[in-house]
Amino acid sequence: RTPHDLNSMKMKRTPVRADHLDEGKNSSIGGVTPNKKRQINNRETTCSSSSDDQPCAVLHLNVGGDLTAVLRRTLTSIEDSMLASRFSGRWDDSLEKDRDGNFFIDQPLELFQPMINYLRAKSCETSLAPSVTSPEFESEIKNRDFIRMVEYFGMTPGIYPVVMEMCRGELDMARISGHPNLDIVSNAWSTFTLERRGHKRPITSFSVILGKVEEFRIGWVRTGHFVKKLRPGHHKGVGEEKFSYGLDCCRGGLLYEGSFTKLDGMCPTHIEEGTVICCENKGERWLVNGRLVASSIALVETFQLPPDLQQYSLVPAFSGKGDWKVCEVELDHETSNQKTTISHAHL
Repeated sequence: RTPHDLNSMKMKRTPVRADHLDEGKNSSIGGVTPNKKRQINNRETTCSSSSDDQPCAVLHLNVGGDLTAVLRRTLTSIEDSMLASRFSGRWDDSLEKDRDGNFFIDQPLELFQPMINYLRAKSCETSLAPSVTSPEFESEIKNRDFIRMVEYFGMTPGIYPVVMEMCRGELDMARISGHPNLDIVSNAWSTFTLERRGHKRPITSFSVILGKVEEFRIGWVRTGHFVKKLRPGHHKGVGEEKFSYGLDCCRGGLLYEGSFTKLDGMCPTHIEEGTVICCENKGERWLVNGRLVASSIALVETFQLPPDLQQYSLVPAFSGKGDWKVCEVELDHETSNQKTTISHAHL
């Protein structure tokens, strides 16, 4: 071969930068360069700092030995509940976990999972689909155990909700707030009922905190007879209308279908802003600021309620002008004599 051919076969060398040589010397197995390592470390640092500020959105749970997962916002959707506090993200490091790091809940999955499924259904509930109903079990024992668990976790207001509805008056004259504050602000004389929503557990007792009221009556109506369809215009109110009875706070007495009984122990002037009125066991006992003012037993000679009153399906009702708040509601247990108290405000 001629010298010209040999020269054309020589490879042209490309200058190598010093930083490339350094990378080549320090390259690790698998071709991961220090530069790539720095990028990975930066991502890990970012994820770590992000997770410190914002807890993981998915909770992996070990429920009585069975594994499941749920969104944190689903499990904490009931305000002021134990689960909302426990899994808020502030206590993750101190909560009980199994050996794989799953949060441990000492309840049977057959009870806990229906509660999670209910919360999931509520999170995507719309007016175009059927209303979500509370879990029910064929076994009375399971029903009792489920109610006990719901009560333990403080989930009763969410699993067995109650709502306030207007049945007399003008809708644009009142503002109704839902859980956790069942507030009413009514600029005109109106009547409202406290209704259960999506479950069959009847309301047996409740408490109300009065704001500034000009007129106010609190009591019960029979659901099978009292027409709760919204009626605008003037109306008599709870205790005056048929199939209703209650406490007339302004006159200081009890009303039953228009019949008034004065209460000696109740002074209308004591009904002021901040007054707490409690009605127990469907109207058998009435307390104002913790003091008993009426009892069906004590008033047996002067105030006659129907002897079979407890057999009626009753719901709480309120007539008034002003503002007030339902702060506690007690629900009957269908399968036991125990009662569950729902707190809707802090006294």
